[in-house]
Amino acid sequence: MLSHRHVGHIANPVLDEVPASDRRLVEEPGGRLSVPGPCRPVPRLDRAVVRGRDKDGHPLVIEGRGYFARCLQHETDHLNGQLYLNRLSKRERQSALREMWDTQDKVFARRASAAKLLGK
Repeated sequence: MLSHRHVGHIANPVLDEVPASDRRLVEEPGGRLSVPGPCRPVPRLDRAVVRGRDKDGHPLVIEGRGYFARCLQHETDHLNGQLYLNRLSKRERQSALREMWDTQDKVFARRASAAKLLGK
């Protein structure tokens, strides 16, 4: 399998609407620094196209598939004020929030320990 490293930026990204006939949802674990602790399966499209601008203001189109498509959708969600929790059912969201509160001291202690090892 060929893998490409994606390094770059895109300002004001907007996800293209994917036609229903081309949509394929893939459930992968979601969980990030903004919600310490719990991970839950999050359905996302396996292909994403984002339009925006490069650092010089020129139009830019980026297409991602698989994991990169998930990243594009995840980061665009943040710019729209959304966390992965917003994509969960109410029951799953409540469960994840309970787990976050129950484990937050342990998670923060682990982060502090890792930061100390890095000299931060």
